[in-house]
Amino acid sequence: MSCRLAFTLFSSMCQSGSAQSGRRAGTIISLSAGLLAACLLITGCGQTLFQSNFDSTPANQPPSHTQQVGTANIFGDPPSSVIVVSPPVAPSGKWVQITRPDGQPPAPVVGLQGNFSQFRGGGVYNFSANLFMPSGSGLATIQFEPFNQPVGTLTNFLHIDFTQDNRVRIDDNDSTKFGSFTRDQPFIVQVTLNINVSAPTAHIVLAGATASGQADYTILPAFRASAQQFGAIRIWMGFPWTGKFQATNIVVTRQ
Repeated sequence: MSCRLAFTLFSSMCQSGSAQSGRRAGTIISLSAGLLAACLLITGCGQTLFQSNFDSTPANQPPSHTQQVGTANIFGDPPSSVIVVSPPVAPSGKWVQITRPDGQPPAPVVGLQGNFSQFRGGGVYNFSANLFMPSGSGLATIQFEPFNQPVGTLTNFLHIDFTQDNRVRIDDNDSTKFGSFTRDQPFIVQVTLNINVSAPTAHIVLAGATASGQADYTILPAFRASAQQFGAIRIWMGFPWTGKFQATNIVVTRQ
């Protein structure tokens, strides 16, 4: 089974769950997410370079630096702004919660950086994660970075924003907005990156009981050299946005 086929099956299962409600819908999402994770890790999707679901970390503690595969760094105000929490919906495992509070002076930007276990250069990479965007929370970002980038550096060759109008935007360009997701419901994000010398591309998919949409995007020329150094992902909230959101089952594989 290919990664794309696995994700198609996952999407179909989640969409069938949209007709359900409450615990049953959550069970469908949980089981289908498990199917996706299993397929990504063991059926034709190559080497896992980063993996974290936070289950081994006690609740209300920062994520461990050492993850199942790769390492994680947190930034901002770690004791309170990046912690592992019980699931926002049941049944599911632990999630990392990223919070940027409102106040004066403004809080630092805050989030989690996931570093690959090793550098692999060009190739086809698959990123996936479960997200949960609460009502009222500000814009959240997932970005893709060079290997060994310092945690305090925000350089990236691609980033996607989950906007306040419940859509997805690529590289701050409003004309790229696509798809939709529902607040207070878990959904899946998958990004397939084809890192090549001439024109690296990204295929971005939203799926889940209440999320849908996909887009194809070519990495901008100014960032293609950086894309060749791909080796980390970052899930974060920046200025001027405030609020909180959660993520789990974060996986990056290389075919």
